[in-house]
Amino acid sequence: MSTVILVNESSVFTVDPLNSFLSVFGEDRMSDPDESLRITAKQVNKCEDPIIRFMSQSEGDIHPQGSPAGKLAYTLQKEIDNFCRLNPNFPPPHHPPQPRATLLIVDRSIDPAAPLLHEFTYQAMINDLLPVEDTDNHTGIKYSYEFHQADGSIDSKDVVLDEEDSIYMSIRHMHIAECSDSLIEKFNEFLTENKAAASAGDRNSSPKNAAKSLKEMKEMLTNLPQYQDLKAKYSAHLSIAQECMSFFERHKLNSVGNLEQNMATGETAEGETPKTIVLDMVPLLDDPHVGPIDKARLLMLYIIWKEGGIFEDDKIKLLEHAKLKGELREAINNLSLIGVKLARVRRTDKTSFLKKRRQRRNKDEETPYELSRYVPVLKKVMDAYFSNTLNPKQFAFTRKSDMDPAEDRHSHGPGQGGIPLSGVSLRTTKPTWSKKPNSTSSNSVRTSNGAKLIIFVIGGATYSEIRSAYEIAETYNRDVFIGTTEILRPASFVQHLSQLRQPVPLPQNVVAPYVPPNPQPKSSDSVSKTASLMSHMHLNSSSSSHVSHKSSSMSPSGSDRTSTVSHTEEKEKKKKKGLKRFF
Repeated sequence: MSTVILVNESSVFTVDPLNSFLSVFGEDRMSDPDESLRITAKQVNKCEDPIIRFMSQSEGDIHPQGSPAGKLAYTLQKEIDNFCRLNPNFPPPHHPPQPRATLLIVDRSIDPAAPLLHEFTYQAMINDLLPVEDTDNHTGIKYSYEFHQADGSIDSKDVVLDEEDSIYMSIRHMHIAECSDSLIEKFNEFLTENKAAASAGDRNSSPKNAAKSLKEMKEMLTNLPQYQDLKAKYSAHLSIAQECMSFFERHKLNSVGNLEQNMATGETAEGETPKTIVLDMVPLLDDPHVGPIDKARLLMLYIIWKEGGIFEDDKIKLLEHAKLKGELREAINNLSLIGVKLARVRRTDKTSFLKKRRQRRNKDEETPYELSRYVPVLKKVMDAYFSNTLNPKQFAFTRKSDMDPAEDRHSHGPGQGGIPLSGVSLRTTKPTWSKKPNSTSSNSVRTSNGAKLIIFVIGGATYSEIRSAYEIAETYNRDVFIGTTEILRPASFVQHLSQLRQPVPLPQNVVAPYVPPNPQPKSSDSVSKTASLMSHMHLNSSSSSHVSHKSSSMSPSGSDRTSTVSHTEEKEKKKKKGLKRFF
């Protein structure tokens, strides 16, 4: 298995094993989740000796024998301590000197809603809605789009979206509404700087000084043959943005997204308790334009919103409306394995978590996007860390000595004023779009001030959580890195959920099995192909010499077969004898 850390973005990395979510949360007794965590520990941090903190308890008490985050934290701490004993000069000194980093480890149960919600920022929408593939080096995605040429014909082109694309870098974390405006603005800036381009196009029409809409921008792009590279980039992002919006409209994501936000935040856009969730949801479950996975996501968010689960007969009725197949039903039933309660239990305590959430809502606070009200729990954790309000009982230390205030922290120690242990208070609805004036320009150079924070999520991180890491880094002027075992797309998360009661698939072996070298090429092409096939079947070249060049039969006959078998057995004995020195 590979032990190389994959750097997916400037602040994002992934490590093995890819099947960590299934190993840690699944029911396969033959799998070894501790071994999965040991593999991860060997890769997470080998550059310094960080302060290690971890999520002390998984949500829903699904790991009574110890949280995966705690096991990974102590395994990693042991490895670092052993390495430091063998290497007295580790960690190497930094110039200029820097305070120790903090590694904060959590698992996917911290926020089961985040991977299910539709995220309406550019990068997240592309990975959720469009048929994209990871690049071979996992630093970006590939997408094939169609565009109009100058002669009116339609052509297709493959595009790679990664950090080499400055336009993509500047808009990837923008809300799709901002994204369209930004593309037009940047295009008009280009026209202003290149007057000749503004007058290009149909000579019979008056020159345009600026595009006012995506449609106008699209028309002007078809008439810029002298700016091929720039035209290709703008054309790609224009087509992608339009395809995202087209998908948004076809699949009624405005209604789906609004209902998702009401359930995830526990309140409406006006800050009131939602009272028509089921009435709003049933028509969407019946609607053929809403995809099966989106229906399953709605049902899972509904169960999460209910906190105590739902009655079994209610679940059956909702599933009948959705008409979901077996795998999606399995995904819903497996929510309990990540800490979500499925069965409803009547409580004598009348104080619900919805009321607690609503009490934290500031009705005077502006909410620019009704479909983006939910704040990932992980973002609240990062925010609490930098404001020194992260509860040390909820997020423990591997070393007691590290609980002392660090040099670069505020006057009070970590956890003072803390966050309640319930974790509910982390799920606020407070939007933070207005707090990140420059965060969308992730390619801009920023000088960090203070120790860096490394967040690691066992079982996969979402694009909303990745965006949050960049936003927190911008807000606090710190270096924030997020690592995980997998970058989750909603569809893959639902698929993983459906597989939690199945055997965990073995990880792929990166090292290819040994294949003997091909024999010398023959004059006949058919003999060459036969020899190659037989070499992959581990047959020696001498036996291949008995293949008839004239007959399609590959079987030697008579005495030739006997001598061939005898000669083959002798060769195999020599081969086995020679291999003994390797074992």
